Amino acid sequence: MSDSPPVPDSALPPLFLWRGGWLMLLPSLHNRPHRHVAASLLVGLDGDVRVDADGEVMQGRVVLVAPEREQDLASDGPVAVIHLDPDEPAWCALKAHGLSTARQQWLCQQLGQLAAAPQPQRATVVIEALREGAESAPLDPRIARCCQYLKDSDPLPGVAVLAARAGLSESRFRHLFREQMGVTLKRYLLHLKCQRALMLWKSGMSFTELAVAAGFYDQPHLNRTLRAMFDALPSRYARERPVRIVHLPM
Repeated sequence: MSDSPPVPDSALPPLFLWRGGWLMLLPSLHNRPHRHVAASLLVGLDGDVRVDADGEVMQGRVVLVAPEREQDLASDGPVAVIHLDPDEPAWCALKAHGLSTARQQWLCQQLGQLAAAPQPQRATVVIEALREGAESAPLDPRIARCCQYLKDSDPLPGVAVLAARAGLSESRFRHLFREQMGVTLKRYLLHLKCQRALMLWKSGMSFTELAVAAGFYDQPHLNRTLRAMFDALPSRYARERPVRIVHLPM
């Protein structure tokens, strides 16, 4: 056992978390194929990142991967990883308008400054800028309202409740949800449980407690889901990449 004192939370790198996603800055990253519900915006801070998404190789300083694409990332240098929920306005804007060369350059500059001085205000500026143009590509309001209702609910409601709130049959609701979001309702609910686990995580909490609090059956269920969606296990990340959660009021 190491005699080194524990690293205080204030010295750990931040993981910026808000209701629509999260942003993390890493010194490098290599992961195995995985598939998650969020869109991925990957930004190399010193050079290109390389992503294999469903067999399509994408390489550049800024790479955008849509939800539900199997992907693996390779970056030998520092990288910013931004995950955006399918209902997050930033993803709606990026899906509709993309990122011009000028905006990509601005994003690289802003994230470089964030890496040098990881302040919540800087992270908020980045996310708000990515949301520009979202009003021209809105989700169906029935689906948007249900997504907000889900994020406010504990425990998560079933499809019957959601369909009734939307004024649709269950089958029509499932179809409209997938059409608008690009993911199934079942997968989105699993994603919300993963995000809830991040929001609930605090130092000293056991992974079994965390799994149950986030809505999983048990810790193995949490582990299987995180491995499949993020190529991540809580115990490995707590040991190898400890972070402090910084909540953004967005």
